[in-house]
Amino acid sequence: MRFDLHVHTCYSYDCLLSLEALAVAVRREKLDGVAVLDHDQIEGALRLREWAPFKVIVGEEIGTADGGIGALFIEQRIPPHLSAEETISRIHEQNGLVFIPHPLSRLVPGRIAERKLLEIIDRVDLIEGYNARAPVLADDLRAQEFAARYGIPVAAGSDAHFAREVGRAWTEIDGFETRQEFQQQLHHARLHYTRKTPYAVPLATVLVMIPALGSLRALKRLWQRALRQPG
Repeated sequence: MRFDLHVHTCYSYDCLLSLEALAVAVRREKLDGVAVLDHDQIEGALRLREWAPFKVIVGEEIGTADGGIGALFIEQRIPPHLSAEETISRIHEQNGLVFIPHPLSRLVPGRIAERKLLEIIDRVDLIEGYNARAPVLADDLRAQEFAARYGIPVAAGSDAHFAREVGRAWTEIDGFETRQEFQQQLHHARLHYTRKTPYAVPLATVLVMIPALGSLRALKRLWQRALRQPG
């Protein structure tokens, strides 16, 4: 099965990709499913799962006090700004998986600091070994080596905020029906990627929000929010 394990929708504060447009892109790229990790929200993932003709893993990219932490297979939103430790506890209370997106990627704002990652590593279930938006391939390779050192499986995702980005990276995994089966299959998963998203595209993610935000002051608040967490 072909899964893009990191996509966003218009329910993220920095994304305008509608659920319908995402579904079209998934079919175009011949994916079998996606994990939706909107920033601090799960409503989009829940809505998409109701009608999508492909598998949808409900997730969330949570802006913790220590940097970004992802959750997979959750049913209730986890609020931002909690500590990494409390966030992980709440993910596991829902029987979800702790997923670390772009953990060692330079120029990616809001990522978790490596020192904090080392403190929580024994509670991490999955590490993103390739992120199509992370500009430096060497950082992805470092993440894969880091995960292997601690025996943690890796995944690939596009981190798509625009329809054309969907499927630029995906994870090949055997079929599954439950979270437990998914977690077991991850140890045999293979990462696939075509090309990096040009760094100008993440910048365009911010610029495209200007009309929706209505003012440069609001844009400044958005950018400050993205940069809030330590690198």
